Amino acid sequence: MRGKSDRSGTRARYLRAIWSLTESDHVPVTITGLARALQHVPGSVSEQVKRLVGDGLIEHERYKSVSLTPEGRLEAIQVVRANRILRCFLHDILNLPWSELATNAEALEGSSSPRFLQRIEASLDEPTHDPYGQPIPTPGGDIEPLTDSPLGQLVHSHRTPVVITRVADAPVEILTFLDERNLRPGTRMQIRASATGSHVADVRTAQWHGTLLPAGIGALRGSLPEEAEQLLAQPSAMDT
Repeated sequence: MRGKSDRSGTRARYLRAIWSLTESDHVPVTITGLARALQHVPGSVSEQVKRLVGDGLIEHERYKSVSLTPEGRLEAIQVVRANRILRCFLHDILNLPWSELATNAEALEGSSSPRFLQRIEASLDEPTHDPYGQPIPTPGGDIEPLTDSPLGQLVHSHRTPVVITRVADAPVEILTFLDERNLRPGTRMQIRASATGSHVADVRTAQWHGTLLPAGIGALRGSLPEEAEQLLAQPSAMDT
């Protein structure tokens, strides 16, 4: 039985966050990591995790990682699908600022019926990616495999050409920072490790030259130009 967490949208947010951390970062999902992703305190996250365990949607043993059950993964991927279709709608139809799409899609995802989402998807000519470059799952739950890399893995001591392919879920202030500098999917840039400190990158694009701190680096995914050409050529809702 679905409880209060489902009606409030909390259930959807937790399932989507666990799925995203598992599928995108390929690392065990801990309570601390989940709390960081959701911007909640670990204590409140632990309580909600217990509820989701009781609903049969996730598995978790004390001091161990969190994982989705088969039922939980099916529900999570439908939440992800709804969220990314809504981002396209807010971007392409309502012309909301790029940095505000994630927050507003999250507010709508729990109250959007399958029929409503199907109508949106059809009106947008069935987009394959959302405006952040994230692939949209099919109605059957299939999703394009990810072949790009976290930007941090592409930063070296020498200047390297990189194409931004995706923007991960991030706080609105990070998305605003990236948007103001046009650091979006499709943007080509030259990056290298900054001499000012570790996990800091010097970035040059056609429109901007500056420094990316760890929060900005952590939000971006990219590929070397030759690896990105085929990915970026696919039909999508991305701005380039």
